Amino acid sequence: MPLDLFSLSLLAMLAACLGAGMYLGLARGHRSERGVSTLAAGGATHQLGWLLWALATFNSHQWLSWLGVLCLLLGQLVLLAGTRRTFARPALLGWWGALVPLWLVALIMSLSGLILPHQAPLLHALLLAPLAFQISREAFHPGNDEHWSAPRWLLVGCMQGLSLTLALSALGTASGVLSLERAASIWAILACLISLILPYSYQLLVAHRLHARLSKLVRYDALTGLLNRRGLEEHAGRELHRTRKHNGSMGLMLIDIDQFRVVNQRYGYGAGDVALKKCARELRKILGEDALIGRIAGEEFCVLLNDYNSQQLRTLAVEIEMSLQALAIEHGDHCFHLSVTLSLVKYGRHGYQFESLLQKAEEKLQYRKGNLRGENPAGSGAITITPAA
Repeated sequence: MPLDLFSLSLLAMLAACLGAGMYLGLARGHRSERGVSTLAAGGATHQLGWLLWALATFNSHQWLSWLGVLCLLLGQLVLLAGTRRTFARPALLGWWGALVPLWLVALIMSLSGLILPHQAPLLHALLLAPLAFQISREAFHPGNDEHWSAPRWLLVGCMQGLSLTLALSALGTASGVLSLERAASIWAILACLISLILPYSYQLLVAHRLHARLSKLVRYDALTGLLNRRGLEEHAGRELHRTRKHNGSMGLMLIDIDQFRVVNQRYGYGAGDVALKKCARELRKILGEDALIGRIAGEEFCVLLNDYNSQQLRTLAVEIEMSLQALAIEHGDHCFHLSVTLSLVKYGRHGYQFESLLQKAEEKLQYRKGNLRGENPAGSGAITITPAA
C-alpha cells in the first residue's frame, strides 16, 4: 500500500470520527428543530460508512468495503429524509429505497466473482452518486427559503461535488485511466472533505433557518401574518428614505375595527381571531401581496401606500371600507359583520417621520369615530349581527 494512501486513510478515519461528533452536537444543540434527529441519525451512519471504507483499505477485505458502502447508502437515504423534513416536506424516499436491494444484488455478484475488482468502484458510485445528487436537489428546491443563503449553497455544492467526484473516479477506474490505488486515494481525500464539510453545512443550515424564523417572529404578527409594529417601522424607515430621495409621495392609512371588544365579549376570543384573519386576507386581496400592511394594535391595521395621489387614496379608502364591512364573519352558530373607521395622512402634509404620521392618523381616526358616534350612535359604529346561514 502506498504511504500516501495509508496516510489519507488515517485522515479519513479521523475526519469520520470528528464528523460524527459534529452530528451529535447538532442533535444536542437543536433537538427541538424539525428533522434534526433524522439528520443526526443519517449523518452518523454516513460517517460510519466512511470509517468502514477507510478501514477496508488497510486489509483489502472486499466484504468490509461493501459494508462501508451499505452504511454510506443507508446514511444518504436517512439524510435525504432528514433534508426533506428540514425543509417542511414529507420525508418520503419513494423508489430511492430500492437502492438497498440493488446493493445486495451487487454484493452477491461481487462475491460470486461475476464482478472484477476494478469494476467494484463503478458499482459503488452507481449506488451512491445519484442519491447524493438527489439530496442536493432537495436543498436546491426554490420553495425552501425566501432567499438563498450561504449554508444552502454549501450543502448543495458539497453533495454535487460528492456525486460528480464519485462518478468520474469510478468511470476512470472502469476505463483503465485510473489505477485502483489512485482511485482509492481520491476516495480517501473525498472522505476527508465530505466527513467535515457536510455536517458543518447542516449545522449552518439549521442555525440559519432558526435565526430566520426567529427574525420573522419578531417582525411579523403570528395571528394574521402581517407585519407587526416593529416590522412596519423598519419598512417605513426604508420607504420614507426612498420617498425623500426620489421626491415621491407616500400615504399612511389607519384602519380600526369598531367595538371590537364587543365581539370578544359576546362570541369569545376565537371569533375575534377569525375576524382579524379575515380582515387581513381581504386587505391582502385588495392591496396585493407586496403591500406594506401591519397590525399595530389589537384591532388596528396600518397600510403604507407609495406613489398614490390624494384622489387615489380616497378611492382606495372607500373600497377598503366597503369591502371590510361586507365581510361575513362566521363563528360557531353566529354570523356577523364588522364596522370599520379609516383615516388617511400624507407624507409632507401631515409629517415627515413614521411616528408623526402615525400619531396624526390616530388623532384623525379618533376624531372621526367621535363624530360618527355623535351623529348616529347606533349606526356606523355598531356591529351588525345576523344569524348564521
